[in-house]
Amino acid sequence: MRSVVSFNEGWSFHEGFGQRLLEAFDAARSVSLPHTAVELPFSYFDETSYQRAFTYQKVLRWLPEFEGREISLVFDAAMADSVVYLNGEEIIAHKDGYTPFEARLTGKLVKGENLVTVKIDGSENPDIPPFGGRIDYLTYAGIYRDVWLKVTDPVSIRNLKIETTDVLRPEKSATIRVDIANPEGRSFSATVTATLKQADGAVVATAATETIGSRTTLSFGGLTGIALWDITDPKLYDVTVELRTEHGSDRISTRFGFRTAEFTPEGFLLNGKPLKLRGLNRHQAFPYVGYAAGRSAQERDADIMKTVLKCNIVRTSHYPQSKWFLDRCDAIGLLVFEEIPGWQHIGDADWQQESIENVRRMIERDWNHPSIIIWGVRINESWGIDHPDGAGLSRLPL
Repeated sequence: MRSVVSFNEGWSFHEGFGQRLLEAFDAARSVSLPHTAVELPFSYFDETSYQRAFTYQKVLRWLPEFEGREISLVFDAAMADSVVYLNGEEIIAHKDGYTPFEARLTGKLVKGENLVTVKIDGSENPDIPPFGGRIDYLTYAGIYRDVWLKVTDPVSIRNLKIETTDVLRPEKSATIRVDIANPEGRSFSATVTATLKQADGAVVATAATETIGSRTTLSFGGLTGIALWDITDPKLYDVTVELRTEHGSDRISTRFGFRTAEFTPEGFLLNGKPLKLRGLNRHQAFPYVGYAAGRSAQERDADIMKTVLKCNIVRTSHYPQSKWFLDRCDAIGLLVFEEIPGWQHIGDADWQQESIENVRRMIERDWNHPSIIIWGVRINESWGIDHPDGAGLSRLPL
């Protein structure tokens, strides 16, 4: 069975980057995550102060339960150009400051102390969206979201994708696509079960199937008594999927809601009913700490928008935002327009390909959120394909 625990404590932070930080742990300055690389004044500061390299280090000690299992570090986000090293060896590079990435450590850990080193560079690298031109917002450097230590059996659940159908009918349906992770390419036969529950834990339905492949789908049909997710009554349901193979087992849960969202020439419809949208753009920056605001601050921002500012929709200008913020939007009934990183500028072919990857990573992370009703899959305020100077992402096969 999987274990996912916080890996936020006990990091050492350093200005710059160098070979010595790949070779030995230096505990000169201890920090906890989320962390901003440069603590800034409330106003009137020079953004170039964080546009450079920084290093984070942490010692990961071998544990007996690591034996024969998949070990990885999951970074919810780091700004902006990140490279993860284990005992001096590069494990993964991630050229995006807003989406999660996973550093697989399996087979590289030693039985003793292991040095994890993370180089992040806050420079405006023109190879990485949104950089390369001008942007109208700040991109504070640091490992500014949570990091997790994930331990699973060799065959595990990679992701779940839930789709609902017949939502406006008395009997509703849902399908759960289960993507299976098998990094060592082992042969296996799996039993997959799914349990649909109300928020109070009451079981609504169960389903099961068997598979030998990397993907399978389970279905719930004929569901009655299902309440719709709405901005005034955001009913959420839980799906728990369990995987069992000869290599072990895994279990993962996610929340979702039954709802429809449709844009028509006459206006927006939520669950088939007209709804006038009233919203604001939201940046994830906070005074002093930049992007490095934790769960409670993210949730409070959603609450303020819903209850104080009386919004029913928020646009995530101009990048994917914290999962804690989106979870809270689901829970309180605040609609979301989620964007990819970018503002006006579109770079070369490699830049454009990275932007397409941003779309994929954003949607795969967030596709089960009932609050999200629009995906921003084009660079904000970029030229259209009909403009003589345009080279919008609409040219590209998303």
